[in-house]
Amino acid sequence: MVSIGILGEIDCGKTSCFRTFSDILEEKGDRVLKKLPGGGPADDGREKITTITVDFLRFTYQGFIHVLYGTGGHKNPSTTYYRDYVLRNASRFLCIVDLSADLEGQLVFFNIANIPTKNVVLIFNKFDLAPENFKSYKEKSIDFFKNDIGVMIPEFYPTIGIPKDEDEFKKYNQNCFNAIISLCAQDKPGYGSFF
Repeated sequence: MVSIGILGEIDCGKTSCFRTFSDILEEKGDRVLKKLPGGGPADDGREKITTITVDFLRFTYQGFIHVLYGTGGHKNPSTTYYRDYVLRNASRFLCIVDLSADLEGQLVFFNIANIPTKNVVLIFNKFDLAPENFKSYKEKSIDFFKNDIGVMIPEFYPTIGIPKDEDEFKKYNQNCFNAIISLCAQDKPGYGSFF
C-alpha cells in the first residue's frame, strides 16, 4: 500500500486535482473504496471549495490498495494540524505549483512544510491560465527541490485540475491522474533513476 499526500499553497488546485483523479480512476474501472472530500460535497459547477480537514481517498490500482490525502492550503490552526497529520502519515507526495500565482511564495511553503521523503512528483497546475510560466517555473522549482530541499524530481506534469471538455485540454486533466499513479509505481523495479 502506498499513501500519497497532496501539498500546495492556498488555491493551487489540490481539491480539484483530487476530484479529477477520483473521477478518472472510476472511469477506468478501478475501485474507489472510500472517498471523503474534505472540501465539501462536489457540485456540477466545480465552484471554488475551501478544504479545512483532509480530502481522503482509498482506492485500488492494479490490484493494490492505496491512500490519497489532500490537504488545505490555508495557514490557520486547523489546516496546519491536518497538514501535519498528512506529512506524518504519507510516504510520498504530489506537490502542486500554481502557474498563475507568484512562485517564490509557493517555494517558501514547500520549504516550511519540511517534506519527510524523497518520493515526490511535481505538477504545474492551471496550465490553461498561464502556459507562458511553465518553462521558468519548472526550471526554478526543480532546482529548488534539488538544491534547497534535497529532493530529485523524477517526474513532473503540466495539469489542469478542473475538467475541460475541449480536446486540447483533456491531456492536462489526464495528467492529474498520471502524476498520482506514477507515485504508486515508484517502488516497482525499473522505475526512475533517482531512487
